[in-house]
Amino acid sequence: METFVPLYISNECDSYCVMCGFNHSNSNVTRKVATIDEIREQLDIIKNHEKVSAVCILTGELFSPSSRMENLKLVCEAINVAIAVGFEKVFFNIGSLSNKEIDFIKNTVIDLSKIVLSLFQETYDEQAYKKFFGLNPEKNAKADFQNRIDTIDRWISAGFSKIDIGVLLGFKEVESDIEELISHALRFIQFNVETYISTPRIKNGSVGDNEYRLILNKIHNSVPNAKLIITTREKIEFINSVIDLVSVVSPGSSDICPYNRGQYISNSNLTSQFVIDEKRLRPFDVLTRINIDGSIRYFNVN
Repeated sequence: METFVPLYISNECDSYCVMCGFNHSNSNVTRKVATIDEIREQLDIIKNHEKVSAVCILTGELFSPSSRMENLKLVCEAINVAIAVGFEKVFFNIGSLSNKEIDFIKNTVIDLSKIVLSLFQETYDEQAYKKFFGLNPEKNAKADFQNRIDTIDRWISAGFSKIDIGVLLGFKEVESDIEELISHALRFIQFNVETYISTPRIKNGSVGDNEYRLILNKIHNSVPNAKLIITTREKIEFINSVIDLVSVVSPGSSDICPYNRGQYISNSNLTSQFVIDEKRLRPFDVLTRINIDGSIRYFNVN
């Protein structure tokens, strides 16, 4: 069992995903980009207060070359700070990447062996993708279905060997997406790529608990060498009920720089990608309630 904590450092976004709080047209969201000092403080809290030494750096996806590069520079700086202060694994999720952007990462990040590209296709149904994630790639980078799926191949071709792929559950039927996701994962695993799989479900979406258990069980049995992630979008009771099927529990919040040294972390509807509860349990408190035999890797509780 492993863990990592999500750290959202920006909610600026040029995409139009129907179900996302970061949606460019959402006038109710307060846009925020963290400073490197704020990021450094968040990483200190995650590592020394929450006792977790793996993190995922997340932002929205931007469109113009200049804004994409500005965002990428901040993300790489955040990754380097995380590595420098002792984080053992650093995921990052910022959208599709061009060859030029991948080269920038290769030339900037101080320890490439520690980073994991996290990029969910969301759905493998191109028509559904256009309906929910955008039609016009000339104005919306995420609207380019093929570019998004090809990013993983570009990443592997550049010499990297750690990925996190996934689909979003609850806005359409899921059976075909799960089959495609399994096939996608198996293609990389045969080349010894360390593959994480994420299947987050939308709150109040169409996938109930029983169906979700069946989905997790199918992926677990079909791709036994992959590491299946569950997050605290789910209640602790549900996580514990499927703990034998997953390899990673990821606790935290989709708010911008939400961590503090108090009892709860923030999940405000003004700044978060999605809201589960206005006040969320700290990662430390979640992880100590997970029912497993043995320790959780990257959770340095002792």
